Amino acid sequence: MEMIRRGLHLFAARDFSFLMGVQFLAQAGDGIVQAALAKLIVFGGQEGFDVEAARSPDELLRIVLYVFVPYTVLSPFLGVVIDRWDRRRLLFLANGFRAVVIAVVAVAGTGRIPDAALFLAFLLTISSTRIVLATKAAALPVVLNERALVEGNAVSQLLGAMFQLGGAGAALLITGVIDVEPVVLLGALVYGIGAALALWLRHVGEPRTPLTFSEEIARVVRNIAAGVIEVGRTPKAGASITTYFWLRFLWSFSIVSIGIVARDLLADEDTAVLIITGGTGALGAGLGFLLAHRLQARVRTTSHLVFAASFVAGSAVAVFGAVDISAAIAVLTFFLGFGFFLAKISLDTLVQEALGDDFRGRAFSLYDIAYNLAWVIAAALLKIAWTPENPGPLIVAVGVIFLIGTAGIATWFRRAGLFKVPATVESHTG
Repeated sequence: MEMIRRGLHLFAARDFSFLMGVQFLAQAGDGIVQAALAKLIVFGGQEGFDVEAARSPDELLRIVLYVFVPYTVLSPFLGVVIDRWDRRRLLFLANGFRAVVIAVVAVAGTGRIPDAALFLAFLLTISSTRIVLATKAAALPVVLNERALVEGNAVSQLLGAMFQLGGAGAALLITGVIDVEPVVLLGALVYGIGAALALWLRHVGEPRTPLTFSEEIARVVRNIAAGVIEVGRTPKAGASITTYFWLRFLWSFSIVSIGIVARDLLADEDTAVLIITGGTGALGAGLGFLLAHRLQARVRTTSHLVFAASFVAGSAVAVFGAVDISAAIAVLTFFLGFGFFLAKISLDTLVQEALGDDFRGRAFSLYDIAYNLAWVIAAALLKIAWTPENPGPLIVAVGVIFLIGTAGIATWFRRAGLFKVPATVESHTG
């Protein structure tokens, strides 16, 4: 209850409330639109585009290549935009433009639009939300003080996931009763409301020197390079982004592997699979939210919390990965969700603390590249090494390799002094 009260207290900050509103509506709209459109699209021989629900390594690899590669190319440029442009206007356009496009799809009728066009609309929804999330992460230290970043990141991630799942669940229920088009139009309306909320934001970034479009284009490449250099020479940011990639790889590989095993175990019963994997994972993530601030206050540094949480997630995969019974799968996903969510909150906080406002957008665009790369590598590994008859040893091996790699990254943190307690904290506790 104390953590819930602390989280709710953050909404007393006006800009935080509106920023969260923009994010939550973006993700709710995503849940609605993607659930309604995904099963209708057949593009390049791939039907449906839910990576975490992929039924085989082949299907996963096709989804990943179609969905993540295009955004990976654009992500560095968008990071510059987040740092150089008015963030309020960017949040408005990210939701507003796709609201118009999705509304056009709904009014025209999904049956009259080619699959390639539907796929592009689907990609637009994904890319726009990634822009919203990266912009939100860059702006959060501006709307909150640094001591509240852990709670702010926890609230953002937990409630954002709940809004997206809620939107998807509502869309699935409604499309079982009525046509797809009204549901897609509802999603466009939700995007539109999110765009309108962005206009109420006052201060989500430091003032930028106005430049003409041609001047901005000329500076894009230099800004991308400057962002990479800044992250590279700031160990707290570079090491945190690397850790996020490694953690995301574990999540991406494990969640798909567990889903495939669960479907085989439960005779492809989608509802039971969702409860065992998604439900217990969500419970673990929720516990991570409730304990994030308290655990952060008990450990010496946020870096210690990152590696403790990562150890929990990796150990769960290494210990339970070879056990193909429902109870073990449920325990695995619970601790995987708990460890991943808790570590992700802490890593977001470290990156936000490490860099100034003029570089955070580019740092979180590197986050997006790490996210995409993790999915591609996980999908490629599953394609190469997956054995349907006995997948347990591969899952366990990935858990063990993750723990070894995490120990290596911890050495980087230690050499960079990221496990040392700041002098201000030492004097305060003393």
